[in-house]
Amino acid sequence: MRTLIATVLTNSKGKDIYCSVKKLSDAQLDTIRKTNRPQLEEAGFTFIRLLSLEYPEVKGHAIFFEGHFDEMLRVLKSLEKGYLL
Repeated sequence: MRTLIATVLTNSKGKDIYCSVKKLSDAQLDTIRKTNRPQLEEAGFTFIRLLSLEYPEVKGHAIFFEGHFDEMLRVLKSLEKGYLL
C-alpha cells in the first residue's frame, strides 16, 4: 500500500512549499522537512516528481510512504530519535 503524505512545490525563489495530509501534524511534517531525502527513502518514503504540461517551469514532487499511515508514524518517531527501524 502506498500512502500520500505531502506534495511539495518549489516557488520562484527556490523555497519548497509543503501541502500535507490533514492527519499529519506540524511536528511530523517538520521531521520530514529536516530529514535528508536519502534517509527518508531508506525509511520507506518514495518521491515522485510532478510536472505540468501547461507550465514547464513548475517544479515539485509528491511524497508517499510505502505502507499504512500508522506504520509511517512509527518510522517518523524513530527518525526523530535518530535511528531507523
